[in-house]
Amino acid sequence: MRPDRAATARADDERAYYARSRHIYAAWFATIYDAITWPARWLRSRVARLAGIQAGMRAIDVATGTGAQARAFADAGARVLAIDLSLRMLAIAVRKRHHPDIDFVEADATALPAPDASFDVSCVSFALHEMPPGVRARVVAEMARVTRPGGTVVVVDYALPRNRVWRWVVYHVVKTYEPAPYAGFVHADLVALLARSGISLRADHRALLGAARVAIGIREA
Repeated sequence: MRPDRAATARADDERAYYARSRHIYAAWFATIYDAITWPARWLRSRVARLAGIQAGMRAIDVATGTGAQARAFADAGARVLAIDLSLRMLAIAVRKRHHPDIDFVEADATALPAPDASFDVSCVSFALHEMPPGVRARVVAEMARVTRPGGTVVVVDYALPRNRVWRWVVYHVVKTYEPAPYAGFVHADLVALLARSGISLRADHRALLGAARVAIGIREA
């Protein structure tokens, strides 16, 4: 594909992503989001532990959805900024359980409303797989920007199990309901994506029978 056509295709993919996100998460899907993500519910407190959340820390939860991960961070003692594109999702998050240590803000994850190095922990949970590669890279770069040097960057998302048969099953089942970027995401090099933004992988934990991962990175100086 010629460079100009490739650039146009990337721009079209990104426009489609934002249009899809705003349409889906502003409509009926927001009301059933918690039911769909119910299998990951038990993972939230584990992520807070793996991220090393302690009382007095500042954390940002990117693409927070209905705020489950943000609440787990706040319950562990952090002050949390939770951002999402969807006002409908944020409204549900606030209505579910108000927490005085969480600020819910409508924002684009490619332009986080925070100064450089202002958080001890940044996290994105089950969102990168929905994004085209260009958007995904900008989101990770923004997370790195707002995390202090030596701070923790957490990515929770889909993975492929190591067992070949279970790997095939998980991939083809998830692909039936997730948008097209999922296939590219689970086959992409997450370690390299993080490294390009100055984040080194410290640990990579598997969850949900290998169908998910919790990648713990450190923001380099």
